[in-house]
Amino acid sequence: MKIGWKDLYNENKKRRFSEIKGIKKEGVMVESSTTRFLRDKYIYIILMILVVIGISLYVFRANFKLAWAIVGFFLLAGAGFFAFNNYKLECTKDGLAMKFGLQQGTFKYERIKSIYISRFNETSYLPSLMSYNIVVRYIDNFNRIRELFFDAAFLDKEQVKEFLENFEIEDEESTKFANFEKWKIIRRVGKVVLIVAFVVLFGLVGYFYK
Repeated sequence: MKIGWKDLYNENKKRRFSEIKGIKKEGVMVESSTTRFLRDKYIYIILMILVVIGISLYVFRANFKLAWAIVGFFLLAGAGFFAFNNYKLECTKDGLAMKFGLQQGTFKYERIKSIYISRFNETSYLPSLMSYNIVVRYIDNFNRIRELFFDAAFLDKEQVKEFLENFEIEDEESTKFANFEKWKIIRRVGKVVLIVAFVVLFGLVGYFYK
């Protein structure tokens, strides 16, 4: 049976709250390839670009300069999304090796606390092609919990399943991680409140000074 992202997410919920205690074997990895996606889905991408151009030119037909500026913005944002989603995470002898764009490095396993699937990307304000992400939770040089988010849009689900299951986790959930997750929810709600407040304030200013 074909596995889905929702299945992977539900099967690995415990990993969000449980600390990693080791790996089973080296060489297991996940690799995000936007070039493969572009090669396989280029017809759909071309059609999508044509639709965006057509809608923009129709809606802003009174101002073609604005229309083409909007088209350029969407094309630039799309190109940036594809460019920044090429990465590889691999279990090596020395630690978890990460290659992200032109950057690469290795995290010692003692610094990696958990790796799980998330439905949200708390580090990005841009919408994703999908809602799932691979999250690497680690301890920084000041002993603070940090997280790295990797969009799962261009990952192979079977490869992700093998990668996650390669990490052995503690049976008991960590209280520290549970509290950290509660704090993340508070921050997320606070962010939404601030955005709504900004929109309302902007609308009121526009209303009184029009």
